[in-house]
Amino acid sequence: MPREPPIVLPVLLPLLRHANPWALLLAREAGYSLSTASLLSERYAMKSDEKPFVRELLGRKRNLWVFRCDQRRFAGDFVVVDMAEPRPARRQVVVLDLKMGAPLVLGGGGAGVQLTHARDAVDGVAARQGVIASGMPYILATGDKDVILAWLRA
Repeated sequence: MPREPPIVLPVLLPLLRHANPWALLLAREAGYSLSTASLLSERYAMKSDEKPFVRELLGRKRNLWVFRCDQRRFAGDFVVVDMAEPRPARRQVVVLDLKMGAPLVLGGGGAGVQLTHARDAVDGVAARQGVIASGMPYILATGDKDVILAWLRA
C-alpha cells in the first residue's frame, strides 16, 4: 500500500516562484521520486486567493512560518506558527481555512468539514523538530484573505 504524503509542507517565499513547489518539496522532504511527487503535488495546489494570501502574509510578517495542508485530509488550508516566541511550547498556532468574501469566524465555524482533522495538521507541524511542541493548543479561523490578514496584523 502506498504511503500517505505528509499532511503539511512548509511554504517558503522563494518556492512560491516555482509553478509546482510542492513536487520539489515532496521529493526533497519525503523522498518521493519526481514523477510520484508531481502526481501527489496536486493535493497542495493553491487556488484563487490562497497564493496571494501566503505571499502577503510571509512578505509582511517574517516571524510567521506557514505550512500548506494536504487538501484531501480535511485539515484546513494552512497552519501558521508565530516563531517570535523562542520556546516551541509557547508559540501561537493557528489553523486557517480561507473562504472568499466571508467574515472572520474563530473556532471553526463556517468551514464545514474542512477543519475536521486540524489536530492532525498541527501534529504534522509538531513532528518537525523544534517548530512547536507535541499536543499544542491551536486556534481555528476561517474568513476571507483580507480579513485573516488583518486579524493576523499582517
